[in-house]
Amino acid sequence: MSCKNILIVLCLKAIRKFSPVRKKSTAPLHFLVVTTTALGDSLWATPAIRALKTSYPTCFLSVLTSPIGKEVLSDNPYVDKMFVLKKPHIFSLLKIFFQLKKKPIDKAYIFHTSQRMILPFCYLLHPQEIIGTAGINKGLDSLLSTALKQKPEHEIQRRLRIVNAPETAHPLLELFVSDTDRQNSISFIEKNHLNDSSLIIGMHPGAKDKFKQWPPECFIELGNRLKQSLNCSILITGSPHEKELTEQIAEKIPGAIALTEKVPLKTLAALIEKLDLFITNDTGPMHVAFAMQTPTVSLFTVTDSNLCGPYLTKKASVIQKHKTCTPCLRKKCMLPFCMLQISPKEVEEKALTALKGAR
Repeated sequence: MSCKNILIVLCLKAIRKFSPVRKKSTAPLHFLVVTTTALGDSLWATPAIRALKTSYPTCFLSVLTSPIGKEVLSDNPYVDKMFVLKKPHIFSLLKIFFQLKKKPIDKAYIFHTSQRMILPFCYLLHPQEIIGTAGINKGLDSLLSTALKQKPEHEIQRRLRIVNAPETAHPLLELFVSDTDRQNSISFIEKNHLNDSSLIIGMHPGAKDKFKQWPPECFIELGNRLKQSLNCSILITGSPHEKELTEQIAEKIPGAIALTEKVPLKTLAALIEKLDLFITNDTGPMHVAFAMQTPTVSLFTVTDSNLCGPYLTKKASVIQKHKTCTPCLRKKCMLPFCMLQISPKEVEEKALTALKGAR
């Protein structure tokens, strides 16, 4: 443990020593789920949240999450209360601390955090038990009362194990999309004449990390191959800051439409739900496609699809290649050679197989 972490733990234990011991309550159990990371991580939490609420139907289930996590979990019937971590984090946590102290917590489940202060924050809430996975808590494992051993398993299964879900718990990802979002997606499709063809295929060329991005020229060749063989409509999805990338690809595929406007997450989910096939890098919208049960072809190299790809779903296909560089530069990589192992022809063949299976 680093000197910084030793000092943090000593200070926290000193503070807790002088804090009042919580009296046993007859109120329903109060559980706190902590998932303050990105889109995919938030979606991975949904099976465990469902399993927890199903196992303890009378419990009060709170979730500490990120702004994107709030979008994912809005209208989720298994969540009783959401607390959103905003920037600056220290002031946000201070406000949330006093709100959570009003209702004592029985168990805190640490799914994943990106911020060092989150686990100390949970420790000071004085829950009866803090449960998480050892080795991923920025050196602060000693603050966990139950530290589960790491093992090779999908991230969905790791979260299910944290809440001690029964073996019968289903790993299905969930997004609860409104009728308004679905109507907005239909309006977008009709406005852009995407329904002029019998098939609508989506492609997502972006990703937060450069090393996960299949080259734009590969998406362009793939799009043209699919247009020629299927006479389909092509939708290129991306976030507003990926506008240049999506437009660059769409311009070189006849009739392709680029989604360049900012749309709410649930509207994007409803749009992906309408697609006949979604071809994507390893990124957030990929997990949205899994949640919406859209047939998907996902491209992996550096990351392991067995740990963070589709999980126990028949509608998802994966192309997985090995890393080409040792050591792998990961986030420092600006020219992902490993993605060049995936050819447009290989993806086209996988896409045709996926479409045939879906039909």
